Amino acid sequence: MMLAGAGSLSRALTRSLLVGLTLLWLAGVLGSGIVLKRLIDTSSDDELRESATVLMSLIKYTDDLLMTAAVLGESKALPESGATLVRFAYQVRDGSGRVLLRSHNAATDLLQVPLVEGVVDAGEWRVVTLADHAKNRFLQVADPLAERREALVTALLWLTMPLAALLAFAAFIVFRASRSLVRQVQRTATAVSRQDPQALGLLPLDGVVTEMRPAVEATNRLLARLAEALEAERSFTYNSAHEIRTPIAGALAQAQLLASMAEGSVLKPQADAVAAALSRLARLAERLLALARAEGAETLADDWVDLANIVRLTVDEFERNPRLRGWRIVAEASTVRVRADLDGIGLAVRNLVENALVHGTGGKVVRVVCKRVGNGAMLAVIDEGPGAPGVDLSSLIKRFARGAGAVGGGAGLGLSIVETLARRMGARLVLLSPAEGQPAGFEARLVWRTAAQPGEGQQRSPPATPRA
Repeated sequence: MMLAGAGSLSRALTRSLLVGLTLLWLAGVLGSGIVLKRLIDTSSDDELRESATVLMSLIKYTDDLLMTAAVLGESKALPESGATLVRFAYQVRDGSGRVLLRSHNAATDLLQVPLVEGVVDAGEWRVVTLADHAKNRFLQVADPLAERREALVTALLWLTMPLAALLAFAAFIVFRASRSLVRQVQRTATAVSRQDPQALGLLPLDGVVTEMRPAVEATNRLLARLAEALEAERSFTYNSAHEIRTPIAGALAQAQLLASMAEGSVLKPQADAVAAALSRLARLAERLLALARAEGAETLADDWVDLANIVRLTVDEFERNPRLRGWRIVAEASTVRVRADLDGIGLAVRNLVENALVHGTGGKVVRVVCKRVGNGAMLAVIDEGPGAPGVDLSSLIKRFARGAGAVGGGAGLGLSIVETLARRMGARLVLLSPAEGQPAGFEARLVWRTAAQPGEGQQRSPPATPRA
């Protein structure tokens, strides 16, 4: 997971470390180059002086300069100590600067070198000057600077190539280490994402690195406070709805008695309106109780239940209701078992059927279908009403939301309750308008991705009548 907008933490950490290592490596290479250049110059200057000293000794003990040239030129009869002279250029000059003797590879740049003892640069040459004051002669021996540069480049290559390989290996190690560290953050984020938003359980501390532990502990404290706040809200909703049911039922009975006593009186419409309002209030209290139960902290996927049994029981209950004369509720149930809660599914089916009865005006048939779909299962409630044309179906799941033009006494909580129950039972609520295969109507489906195969997932106890 990881951190949209700010970029990848792993890449940022790897990039920062690699930039630092690269800068450090370049600084090391630069420092090494400076030290190597000084060492090469010092060593080469010492060698140049030594060669010049050898050559000067030959000149001092030879009276004939031409003989000296023969000895020091291309002759192979050089002394053993003078063998290094072959890569140098040299010339002998008198006090006026006139060249008395020079090697075949001596450059004209050497003519510009002053006749002063010491070491100087002359163009592409490093020149050492030695003086024989007795004979007023000056020996100048030159070493090409290109060879020094070549030696420096070769030394730097041998130095930097292993370091470059080491830098690449360090980059790999840094990348793997940063990924391993960031994986701790990803595991924590995964644990948070898997949390049930209704249950708000604490995050596990096992395997959490020391640096991440304070953040996880702080998150757990926040989750604990949120859980307490949500539980207080649910308790208030449940207790309030439970407490007002009795006075509402008493008031509704009195209103219905008043309406019957006012039969034929001018007060009859008002008495009926009061009774209808109290009836809607009683249904709202029942919905609030159902919503409080649906949002409880416990998981509702703890046993195998047979959808067909629940559908038949719920349909039989509605068919025995005398207020639903004229409606036909049809059960089309095939045996299929899913992991869920018996009362939770019963409550969901009851709410879907009541939603169809309230909003499915224009049709008198409600079908309740359950069947196996692939490896999963589907439970659908379908009405033949006008449906919800032009309405964003996802908005109907919100609390107290009703479709435009909806009629009847719905409170707008039925689908919200079903969606909450479905989520906590590992199912998904799907809404269709028009219903599948119909020109109109409304269809609400509960879909499970997995269902028990035939012969497994037997219920531990016979199904009971679902509680609302």
